[in-house]
Amino acid sequence: MSVPERQGYVAEIFTSFQGEGACVGERHLFVRLAGCNIRCRYCDTPDSLERTPRCRVDHGADPSEWRDNPMSSAALRALIGAALACDPTIDAISFTGGEPLVQSAFLAEVLGAARLPVPVLLETNGVLPSQLGQVIEWIDVVSMDIKPPSNTGERAFWDEHARFLAIAAQGDVYVKLLVDSGTALAEVERAAALVAGAAPGAQMFLQPVSRPGGGVDITSSELTAFYSRARSHCRKVRVLPQTHKMLGIQ
Repeated sequence: MSVPERQGYVAEIFTSFQGEGACVGERHLFVRLAGCNIRCRYCDTPDSLERTPRCRVDHGADPSEWRDNPMSSAALRALIGAALACDPTIDAISFTGGEPLVQSAFLAEVLGAARLPVPVLLETNGVLPSQLGQVIEWIDVVSMDIKPPSNTGERAFWDEHARFLAIAAQGDVYVKLLVDSGTALAEVERAAALVAGAAPGAQMFLQPVSRPGGGVDITSSELTAFYSRARSHCRKVRVLPQTHKMLGIQ
């Protein structure tokens, strides 16, 4: 007797330039899964926080298509395959959210049966280490956030981040820390020390929280102080804004 395929919720699928982190500027197929386990004050994808009955599939020049949720793992693999076939310039597939690891079993089924011709990037809030363990064998690069409570409005996740990074550091991982004028300097230092201890070779990106159009709510002196404190622990620190907002693209 065959086992029925898992069903999952997707928010949208589209192709654009990666706007954040180590892969910035690459052409990515974004598979945004719906649902998130936290509610950051600065979240810029609020439409993906909850599961919805339909998802948008953007075919570029063609009108967007709407698909019903939940969809099977096979249906999602077919959509990914069709998108890759239509655009040979795609450099990687980015599974993002929401928080994709909220649906880790579904994601594992999608990836476990896929034969993807490009690398897989996982963009995650970095607080679900057990769920990361279910999918890590199919992930080429982990883009992990560290969530400082001073600017997220959420509780602290230091223990979860440490366990998560220990798993992610077995492969290719980089860390993003979103910062603004409300970010505590001590939390930047704690995040950098965590990275230095668990994944000393990982790049750390200080990413100013950006408004639509690319404006930021942080001064150059604040950003310099954050960088200096992070650099005292990590060898590879960069300041990088959300470039897709500056370009006015998704």
